[in-house]
Amino acid sequence: MQTRYLVRMLGIAVFHMFAFVTFMTIAGQFENLIIALPMNLTVLVILNLAGAWVIFRPVQRYLRGDVDLTGAHRRINGLALISAAWAALLVGVLLVIAFFVLGAACPGCDAAVTTPFYLSMIVLFCTFVGIFIFFLINDYAAILKITIFEASGEILSPTGARLRSKAIAAFVAVGVIPVSLAILEIFAFPEVRQLQGVTTAEGFLFDFILIVVMAGTTFFFIQRGMARPVEMLHRAMKRHAEGHLDVKTPVITNDEIGGLAAGFNDMLDQVRERDFIKETFGRYVPRSVADAILQNQGEFEPQNKLATILYTDIEGFTAISETLNPAQIVDLLNEYFELVIGVIDAHGGIVNQFQGDALLVTFNVPVEHPDHARAAIATALEIQAALAVHEFKSVGKMNTRIGVNTGHVFAGSVGAGNRLNYTVHGDAVNIAARLEQLNKKFETRIMISEETKTEAGAGAGFEFTAMGAMPIRGKTQEVTVYGVTYSG
Repeated sequence: MQTRYLVRMLGIAVFHMFAFVTFMTIAGQFENLIIALPMNLTVLVILNLAGAWVIFRPVQRYLRGDVDLTGAHRRINGLALISAAWAALLVGVLLVIAFFVLGAACPGCDAAVTTPFYLSMIVLFCTFVGIFIFFLINDYAAILKITIFEASGEILSPTGARLRSKAIAAFVAVGVIPVSLAILEIFAFPEVRQLQGVTTAEGFLFDFILIVVMAGTTFFFIQRGMARPVEMLHRAMKRHAEGHLDVKTPVITNDEIGGLAAGFNDMLDQVRERDFIKETFGRYVPRSVADAILQNQGEFEPQNKLATILYTDIEGFTAISETLNPAQIVDLLNEYFELVIGVIDAHGGIVNQFQGDALLVTFNVPVEHPDHARAAIATALEIQAALAVHEFKSVGKMNTRIGVNTGHVFAGSVGAGNRLNYTVHGDAVNIAARLEQLNKKFETRIMISEETKTEAGAGAGFEFTAMGAMPIRGKTQEVTVYGVTYSG
């Protein structure tokens, strides 16, 4: 990368040689060309490369791995401006020596006549060279930042430079300087051109060739420097829209476009962070609850609505636990929950609580489910069918008891201060837990309430077996309960 930078900085010598050869050819002063050109090029190349090497040294140290990006950050961002200042200073000093010390432009001419000409040429040429080198090295700096990004993923933050400043510099390079040269050639330079042995027409020809080549080259780098970051940002936005959430775009300019690219990257970081929080949150609370909480910015309105509650508890789990070590218990529960929760999710149920080896599952809250009773019954039957054929790694077969009840429940976030928990409360929840326990008495695996049977309705594809009215602990009235199987 250092070699590419030094080659670009040699653009000063190339343009100086081009201007010098063009002028001498038009003026027919070939004898001066043979002597002066090697001398000018030698000085320009040696001094320019020496200065460029010093300017690029902090960047080169980073590229070699001697320092981290922080140590080279300011120099990389300021590379174009520092290089432009150095180029303008170098050309200015050489022109001052050539014009005022050596008198190379017009030997023996009256200083009173040539001084305004010399000063105007120095100002215009140094300004043009500075702008040209700025955009030339700005283009190189963009390539350097892209290379760093692709190699390490590191992104340089923009410095906050104004895009307006670049637009003004571009206008000066391709507009103000050419017009100024034309005006000066007509109203200020004729006398000096005559002393140089050059006609006004030849002077115009020289200015025209110089302007076309230098302004055209400068304009190329100006438009590329402005178009490239916009195109890269557009490609990144398109990839993001296609679902590539890990995409980022390098920040290759220090202006508002660079700020826009940095803002785009920050936005993607926040989106990824939000998705990570949402995914993590969804592992500890029901995913639908997590979605609702995030969507409502932490607020969760309490609900009082009809819902179906499924309560399930592993049969004889205390005795099973005594034969296993803690790690085996965790593995067994994870294997069991993965099997059961897959069935629950398939029917739109929400796991509201893990209570040891027990599960409290809700249907129709917090997510609407028009067939919540039927879905809860189907879930209970499919859980039992899945357990009937599943062999657990550590214990083989394992059974669970299930109670299902329908009724009005209160659902919402409860807690204190900064510690909240989403849960459901009400008699319907307590009855579902009691029905699970009644399975012991009837030696069944699923027990549902009359309210659930009624809500499921006729023709739901189930066959209900009446178990009678049973007293429920904590209730003054008996509850009619049913066993259930698939009909047919």
